[in-house]
Amino acid sequence: MKFAYFILGSSFDPARDRASIGDGKATIVGVPSIEAACEVARELADDGIAAIDVCGGFREEGARRLIEATDGRVCICPAHHLPEQEELNRSLFSKS
Repeated sequence: MKFAYFILGSSFDPARDRASIGDGKATIVGVPSIEAACEVARELADDGIAAIDVCGGFREEGARRLIEATDGRVCICPAHHLPEQEELNRSLFSKS
């Protein structure tokens, strides 16, 4: 099975910020936006990727957009934090 992990950050360029391990079975891609992630997800779906884990920055809305972008062909797996770490999560990832 081939899978990927997407990390979201405004400075990422998915053409440059991409690496694979395990003979190409696992790929990490940095994307600057949900729109860019949708483009990369379609590309990877066409290449036979089975699942994409996404960082918590995608939130539910971003994960749903990826499901739509891949026509439900790829299992989209959003990462999340536990409720007891909500304050820490906000302090690390909230925009000022």
